Amino acid sequence: MTGISQQLRFSSDEENYSKLLSDETISALAKKRLKDVQEDGYRRDLLGNSLRISSKIAPDLFSLVENAQAKLGLNGKSIEVYIYNSADLNASCAYLGGDRIILTFSSGLLKTMSHDELNFVVGHELGHALFEHYALPTHGILDENNLGAEKAMQLMFRSRRAEVSADRAGLYVCESPAAAINSFLKLSCGVADPIISFNRDEYATQIRELGELGNNLEDTTHCYSSHPFNPIRVLAVELYAKSHEYSQITGNGSNGVSLASVDKEINRVLKFMEPVPSEQHKAIIAECLCWGGIWVALADGDFVEAEHENLKEQVEEDVYNRCIEELSKSCSSSVHARDKFFQSVAPLKSLSAPDR
Repeated sequence: MTGISQQLRFSSDEENYSKLLSDETISALAKKRLKDVQEDGYRRDLLGNSLRISSKIAPDLFSLVENAQAKLGLNGKSIEVYIYNSADLNASCAYLGGDRIILTFSSGLLKTMSHDELNFVVGHELGHALFEHYALPTHGILDENNLGAEKAMQLMFRSRRAEVSADRAGLYVCESPAAAINSFLKLSCGVADPIISFNRDEYATQIRELGELGNNLEDTTHCYSSHPFNPIRVLAVELYAKSHEYSQITGNGSNGVSLASVDKEINRVLKFMEPVPSEQHKAIIAECLCWGGIWVALADGDFVEAEHENLKEQVEEDVYNRCIEELSKSCSSSVHARDKFFQSVAPLKSLSAPDR
């Protein structure tokens, strides 16, 4: 990663991107999904049900795309742009292989956003292309239904951080923190300045309350969200706009706080959407998972090598070894595994809903 992307990309996005691509299961599913990209089918649907724009049909929007493409150093990409009819505020960036990209914008988004806000949205979508986020197609991988809850949440963990990187690209393109923040306000409640004014302290309070609810509610759908909550995105953009790196790339001198401190604070608020069990809680979870896995493996009376290997991937080696050693000393393996599983379930009640 070189050039402008180094000053834009959220460090936690890059770290987790590399980590997930090194995972054999996730990497294989990602490559399969990219190979299965149905370019003709997707383009056929867009050509049949949407409007492909050009400089003649929608000069303002087309100009925004061209300018963002140049500013982000994506001149080598072949970009098609479509508008489709929907009241929802949506935009997307799809990878078609090689240097081909498709951008789509809903009519609702184009009607709602101002020129500067649209500039931010266009930059955000092309930011995904800049950072090659398509190499980890989160929803496509999950559609394969071959991942457990932990790896699925790791994918969503990275996806949320990818959105932070793309937001920074959007901010760089529009060079207006106010426009970026207003776009999020419109996504949240439909209105922005002058009706709504951004207040950092108010947003910080809202984020804290989100964190408290996240740990107490039984509903854990937020853990599987591919995007950060809008208040978190607002705060992340506002923080990055005050960084030394943003001042540099926008030609406003070298003032500002360090990017490391900005990234640290953003990671802190993102944790409000993520289960982060303590070491003690991890031990409780691993104990339950291990005995449950052993009990399931013994259901047919034969604990085969493939099942042993699978279980080793799910829990720490010392937990696995301890449980297997205890199992070897029991008179009835299946009964012992069942009893130990139910014993280990009880402590889980003390954990938060996301950890469970």
